Amino acid sequence: MPTVVSEADLSQCDREPIHLLGGIQPHGVLLAFSEPDLTLAVVSANTEALLGRPPQSLLGRPLAEVLHASSLLLLTRALSQPVTSTLRLEAGGRFFSGLLHRSDGLAVLELEPAARAVGEEEALGMVDLLLSPLARARGPQGLLQAAADAVRALTGFDRVMVYRFDADWHGEVLAESRDADMDSFLGMHFPASDIPAQARALYTRNTLRLIADARAAPVPMVPAVLPSLGRPLDLSGAALRSVSSIHLEYLANMDVAASCSISLLREGALWGLIACHHRTPLHVPPATRRACDVLARLVALQLSSEERALASAALAHRTRLQSQWVERLSAEAGPLPASLTRHADLLLGLTDAGGAALLLGEAPVLLGAAPSTDEVEALAGWLAAQHFEGGTFHTERLSRLYPPAGEYLDVASGLLAVRLDPNEPRFVLWFRPEVSRTVTWAGDPRKPVVPGPGASRLHPRASFDAWRETVRGASVPWTPADLAAATGLREALVGVLLRHAAALARSNTELDAFGGLVAHDLKEPLRGIQQYVGFLLEDYGGVMDEAGHKQLDEVRWLAERTQTQMDALFEYSRVGRVELAWGEADMQEVVDEVLLTVSARLQENRMEVRVPRRLPRVECDGVRIRQVWANLFTNAAKYHQAGESRWMEVGFHAPGEPLASSARRRPDEYVFYVRDNGIGIPERFHETVFDMFRRLHPAHAYGGGSGAGLAIARRLVRLHGGEMWVESAPGQGATFFFTLGEKRPR
Repeated sequence: MPTVVSEADLSQCDREPIHLLGGIQPHGVLLAFSEPDLTLAVVSANTEALLGRPPQSLLGRPLAEVLHASSLLLLTRALSQPVTSTLRLEAGGRFFSGLLHRSDGLAVLELEPAARAVGEEEALGMVDLLLSPLARARGPQGLLQAAADAVRALTGFDRVMVYRFDADWHGEVLAESRDADMDSFLGMHFPASDIPAQARALYTRNTLRLIADARAAPVPMVPAVLPSLGRPLDLSGAALRSVSSIHLEYLANMDVAASCSISLLREGALWGLIACHHRTPLHVPPATRRACDVLARLVALQLSSEERALASAALAHRTRLQSQWVERLSAEAGPLPASLTRHADLLLGLTDAGGAALLLGEAPVLLGAAPSTDEVEALAGWLAAQHFEGGTFHTERLSRLYPPAGEYLDVASGLLAVRLDPNEPRFVLWFRPEVSRTVTWAGDPRKPVVPGPGASRLHPRASFDAWRETVRGASVPWTPADLAAATGLREALVGVLLRHAAALARSNTELDAFGGLVAHDLKEPLRGIQQYVGFLLEDYGGVMDEAGHKQLDEVRWLAERTQTQMDALFEYSRVGRVELAWGEADMQEVVDEVLLTVSARLQENRMEVRVPRRLPRVECDGVRIRQVWANLFTNAAKYHQAGESRWMEVGFHAPGEPLASSARRRPDEYVFYVRDNGIGIPERFHETVFDMFRRLHPAHAYGGGSGAGLAIARRLVRLHGGEMWVESAPGQGATFFFTLGEKRPR
């Protein structure tokens, strides 16, 4: 029975110096020379076979003795460029494809015998072979399969796989194109130790790696050791770099004689590989390799684009759920726990969770399938001591980190938590149940240790037959969209629920009486009017003429509008009594969050948003300023003529920067603005627009509204000690400015 390898043993793979093996593959030659004199300092031992000069005769000699004069000029120009492409160079009476990089203070030139020059028709055919499958692909899976098929058609490899890295760096084969006689690895997983950390780092740096003949002996370097460093030349950047003995044994165990790996990078990070295998030696010409590298970059770009589109759609959906949840909580009277329970489906839908718990300072509110109250309180005590990166904490294996969770895996194997208060154990927790699943590995992922003379040496596994493992104790992983939704809800809860509740608790008796009057004595009759209008239309709509229908619709609209205005009046009154929570806020993050909140309205109005530069950090109450931005964005999206191109710009003027209305601010003050290209406002109404319930257009026009948004926004700004004003003219759009004054704790 094979010995199970420990993590310490496997770390040998990560420490193998694969960049210092001291040799290259034999299908090319390597020349390393000093600058600027271009004197050869290190060469590969096969120079005589490929260049007609033995290695010892080249050391210390100028590169001009190797390269043709025209090629030397071309190389000299390339040395002055930060990035170089493949060079076509003449040396020893034949043409080579040359790659240039620098290492250990030397310039390193790799030369491979060049194939014939590619003609125009052949180049166009290669481009068509690259792009046509990608254009026809549908969805991420179709794209990856098209990429595998295209690389195999271009290169002639027996098997081409698209391999994606997981968070723990094990890989899964998502797509495959193969000869019928080759084993299939589609859907199989490979352990992280198959591609150790230093190999992944090289795949990020060098995006294509060809092993033309895994059975060929490597060509040593001359000299073998750099005298100045006491070690071989670092070949991290070399395409011809020789291959580690462990990896060669790995390929032999797979019955692979040639391989090629093409990196798939997403935003500069290694996402996966296109891995190619061949049963016999196979040299892929440099031009074809470059085409495959371009294909991989196109695939990565398209994959990123599709993933961003899916993420954007998911985020928009979750933002709508969050808005609905917050709106319903804000609109309801009565105990908060009862409201939370009534709308549990929206909260759970935000993160696709099976259960949730809210700890807001009192007894936990449990929703859906969740641990017991005692278990949740104990979990919260443990969470209070954990680090919350970006305000969130998540795991798919809670019981590994918090063993007591092993008692309730059926409801809470996975946990996503957001912390609401840095000083108190106040959290929103989402739970996911355990999901048992079977993972198919390409062979037993454990590596056996084979005894050697005086030590143990790791060998790669000899079998790649399907080896199945049942994974327990884990939930479905949390996605970036889940984390974003949780973070967004955290802000909404802190801003709309906690601060709102605290403000109401501190309000005086008159405000409580006024709120009760609005909530019950005035709102209920209006709701009754709306209901009775609905009953009349349902029961007698068939016998009414068009005028009757229109009159009843008008009654219902008037009742709804009156109710909206009373809500706005209550909000306006409450804003005047609120206590600001001053602190440093990143205004760019505030604006980004508000744009997400109102994204549905902006998309509905086909509104382009422009942010010329990053907004600064300022002192303010970030929650209240979110309300200001939200009112200004909604206002900018409304007032446009039908059919015109619509945009709004969000920006600022820093202290000392010119401003037309400079008298409205202090010299040390930031001025923020929202500019649009809408219908504009006549100068005589520049103050009127900030009056409560004052609209310049008929109530039904431009989407309606209460006419309170700008009044509330200005009141919040003035509460900060700042000012808000507008500059506009008919047909020329409008720019709303505001400042925030000095920090004045109350």
